[in-house]
Amino acid sequence: MKNKNTLIFTISIVSLIVISFISLIFGSKILNITDIFDVIFNYSTSKYSFIIFEYRVPRLLMTIIVGMSLAIAGAIFQGVLRNPLASTDVLGIGKGAGFFACLVINLNLKNIIPIPMAAMFGGLGVGIIIYLLTKKTNFKNTSIVIMGIAMSALFDAGIQYFNISNSGNIQTIFLWLTGSVWGRYWDEVRILIPYVVILIPLSIILANKIDILSLGDKVAINLGEKVDFLRVGLLLIGIILTASSVSVSGTIGFVGLIAPHIAKSLVGYRHKLVIPLSGLVGAILLVVADIIGRTIIAPTEIPVGIVTAIVGAPYFLYLLLGKKSN
Repeated sequence: MKNKNTLIFTISIVSLIVISFISLIFGSKILNITDIFDVIFNYSTSKYSFIIFEYRVPRLLMTIIVGMSLAIAGAIFQGVLRNPLASTDVLGIGKGAGFFACLVINLNLKNIIPIPMAAMFGGLGVGIIIYLLTKKTNFKNTSIVIMGIAMSALFDAGIQYFNISNSGNIQTIFLWLTGSVWGRYWDEVRILIPYVVILIPLSIILANKIDILSLGDKVAINLGEKVDFLRVGLLLIGIILTASSVSVSGTIGFVGLIAPHIAKSLVGYRHKLVIPLSGLVGAILLVVADIIGRTIIAPTEIPVGIVTAIVGAPYFLYLLLGKKSN
């Protein structure tokens, strides 16, 4: 079993590296693999150095980080809330972050409140509301999903209103509504790095605690765990990972839903394995979605959030129908 898990992680890492190289090839100017290696080994003389390192590398890094963050957040939510349908988009956290970002754009407050900060506050606010509401029902599975969908629909309606009422910012708001990694540079990568450097290792360290919470509150209390404190802390990690990602990429859906399920199907339900593998799978999914969005009707680019929705929405229905039939 240990050798099997090692093989799965090795294949995932190699796949991510290969797909990342493929991602660097595509853009307004399609390169070949020799051009990429020439940039790596002859940075000062290669004619494509600026394109690769100033445009494509930061976009790739941001796509990987966002994919990892959303997937790990989804794995945390599903484990802590004991609900396979729980994810950042289903719970409305991503839409809440996107709504507050659009609010700042619409009211032209960008110089007062930075858009990433507004998105962070929005995601945290929605997370707190969902937590308080579902706590009253003892985190009942059905209540969590219904409340999350309701919150998501509410904030989605707000974003749509901004689309209609302010045509001057419609392009920017559209990117927040659909989720996009277009036009993202090193500044956005720098915004994300502090969160992932701290929170992703922390989530892996606390993975065994998620296994304990998955056994139920009574068992966790008997094992000496401070259940409420632990649950709030883990959910806060997931919320911040989601909000920080949304703050630079907009609302990208279904990565946090699909990636943990793929990881569990490969390595089982131990979160010490599920969380890091979910991160790798999420990164692979989002990089592949970005490649598809850039190439399928080139030179027109499809926002990455639309690509993930096309795949994710049917998968969500499959999970929902499967859950009802059990």
